[in-house]
Amino acid sequence: MAALDIHALGDVRVTLSALLGHARTSISEILDFHPGSIVPLQASSEAAIPLLVNGVTIAHGEIVSLENGCLALEILDVGTPRDSLGPGE
Repeated sequence: MAALDIHALGDVRVTLSALLGHARTSISEILDFHPGSIVPLQASSEAAIPLLVNGVTIAHGEIVSLENGCLALEILDVGTPRDSLGPGE
């Protein structure tokens, strides 16, 4: 089989997500949510934020605030999707 030129995929659109943390809670607690509710996440404010492409971690970074008030992720380290899958997956 011929080798794939990765640059041939340059126009393919993917979804990027930054995973801030997660929480486990009950439906009854969710039903009690209201403006001002605080949802504690299982994540450290000092921890690097995983950057995912279509659900696969490819990099880590830290949240930064842009001049226009938007949030962004400053990349600290980059891996490859294969790195996050582990051997043989």
